[in-house]
Amino acid sequence: MGDSAITETFGIGGAAMIAAPGVTRFVGAGGMEAARAVSEEMAEIYLERNMQLQIPGWDFQGACLGLDIRRVVETGITPLINTGIAHKEAGIGQIGAGTVRAPLACFEQALEALAESMGIG
Repeated sequence: MGDSAITETFGIGGAAMIAAPGVTRFVGAGGMEAARAVSEEMAEIYLERNMQLQIPGWDFQGACLGLDIRRVVETGITPLINTGIAHKEAGIGQIGAGTVRAPLACFEQALEALAESMGIG
């Protein structure tokens, strides 16, 4: 797993797509309206907004903060991960980009394990 998946837990990857609509096109996901739609959908599975990271194109709402495993499982919405692909040889740089959705099963299994570790259910 690369750092792209980790940034999604904080809310600064695909969840903040509205902050960089140019990136939305770069990863093959459309333009401004697509960026807004992705960010609105992602907001449903995060706990809060980070007002330290306000997004002007989103009426100065804060970026999403705190991916909530319960909301992912309840809604079936999985995080959209923005990812870049680096060349295997150092110094060549990025050779591709795209998006991927984390599988729902990961979250379902993790929520079950968390509940079990807490003696719930």
